[in-house]
Amino acid sequence: MTHSLVFTAIGKNRTGIVSEITKLATDFGCNIVDSRMAILGSEFTLIMLLNGKKSSINQIETRLPILAYSLELLTISKRSTTTTNEIVNEYVHINLIGTDTPGILKTVTEFFAKRKVDLSSLKSITDNKTNTVETELLINLTHQVNKQELHQDLQKLCDKLSVKLSFTSHQQESK
Repeated sequence: MTHSLVFTAIGKNRTGIVSEITKLATDFGCNIVDSRMAILGSEFTLIMLLNGKKSSINQIETRLPILAYSLELLTISKRSTTTTNEIVNEYVHINLIGTDTPGILKTVTEFFAKRKVDLSSLKSITDNKTNTVETELLINLTHQVNKQELHQDLQKLCDKLSVKLSFTSHQQESK
């Protein structure tokens, strides 16, 4: 039986952190199923999902705090499960660009929450020199969501917010 562990790490950015963490996973025979890394200000941030045998996950849970201490990282980990994407019919990549105004991200994320649409990924970067914000979202669509209606409603919201919208869908491959 495969076991899963999700963990986050944050600390001062420096070269080699990702290499050390991936080495730990490999050393104990774990597979990196999913990960996200970003530099926010001067801080390194990482979230990673690992799969492996129970004994491997146990070893990672024991060794991760030691590695984190040596790299001056704060970490938190939690046992998890790997979900199957059978319910996901399509993925949609959304790109929004416009003037940065207070509450714009709240309004956009609330739009999806009210429609029970899962956000798979969100990245938002503000350019302080031009006062523009670019937000990239990846959403999961199930059969219960009407893609055309969602696109039309989102376009209306973007028009109201004076934000440019790019909406690109990708079919989920059958397993």
